[in-house]
Amino acid sequence: MKKINSAAAPLPNPWIIKWKETGKVVGYFCSYIPDEIIHAANILPVRITARGHKETTYGDAYLSRLNCSSAKFILDKALQNQYEFLDGLVAFNSCDHMRRLYDNWKYKVKTPYLYFLSIPHHTDEEAVDWFINELKNFKASLEKKFQVQITEEKLRSSIQIYNEMRHLLTELYEFRKIEAPKLSGIEALTITTAASAIPKEDFNNLLKQILKEIVNREGIEGKPRLMLIGSILDDPSYVKIIEDLGGLVVTDSLCFGARYFWNMPDTSENPLENLAVKYLRKSPCPRMIDRGSDYKVRKEFVLKMIKEFHVDGVILETMKFCDFWTAERFMTEKPFKELGIPLLNLEREYVTANIGQMKTRVQAFMEVLE
Repeated sequence: MKKINSAAAPLPNPWIIKWKETGKVVGYFCSYIPDEIIHAANILPVRITARGHKETTYGDAYLSRLNCSSAKFILDKALQNQYEFLDGLVAFNSCDHMRRLYDNWKYKVKTPYLYFLSIPHHTDEEAVDWFINELKNFKASLEKKFQVQITEEKLRSSIQIYNEMRHLLTELYEFRKIEAPKLSGIEALTITTAASAIPKEDFNNLLKQILKEIVNREGIEGKPRLMLIGSILDDPSYVKIIEDLGGLVVTDSLCFGARYFWNMPDTSENPLENLAVKYLRKSPCPRMIDRGSDYKVRKEFVLKMIKEFHVDGVILETMKFCDFWTAERFMTEKPFKELGIPLLNLEREYVTANIGQMKTRVQAFMEVLE
């Protein structure tokens, strides 16, 4: 776990620094961006986070008090030139907060390559066809800027490497299903956040070693089994607070967690088409508004995880001012209550701070579950 911990360290981590000696690095904001395409260009894709950053002085100057703190912390770090290791940045129309982050980044931060990828909010055949064309344009842009050729063979190879990662992470989660899970929620989130911050080949090798070590571990018993769902969460210290109070996070529906790797694209025939289908039709986050069916898919995914991982209670964490997850919270409360699933709603900021109230509410929730 020591190497994984360093991989999940604030950006740039040691792997990025080493890669930069001979290679290029392109950052991206969201798990809906198919970073296999970046990988196929022999460029290191890194999901942008502001883990470890402590202030929003500059971010507050460009974003309003009604913007989410995730966008503010990332922009603040960018304005302090702490993403200078990036050779490029890819953004997309995820939410208004991240779009405003990108708008300010584009004009205030010197990054050699910027690309805005448009991703549909729907998942029907027309949307898939449209997204395939967007991915073709993105691929062509990378090829032109970095003077590389991204062949179908290279794309298939990248998809295979990513699918190995997805398979290994799924295997890791199997150790959380059992009666006495063999890893904590802190460890699990540390591992999944590291997956988008180092070369996939290195990550796969590290994870294989971890899986061998976990087999011989003693299991964790006698704790309420929790599922964590909600807004962007890349900080394992948030999970630590929950687990220090007696709970055990055994699964999740997070974009840095299960939703990042749960679906695997096909490697046959047209790789761009396979990527378009995989990313549009994975377990969706609330940005997807496919005539209400996406909420049904999200709900079914969560209920499936609750059953398979023997969950006792669900914690829905919502980033303050996150429009999508705030709406999702209200849509979730009633059906969960009707199904008799204990649910705790927690509002939070990007950086874990002022945790007194959170501790009180989590402790009370643990008592209910016990």
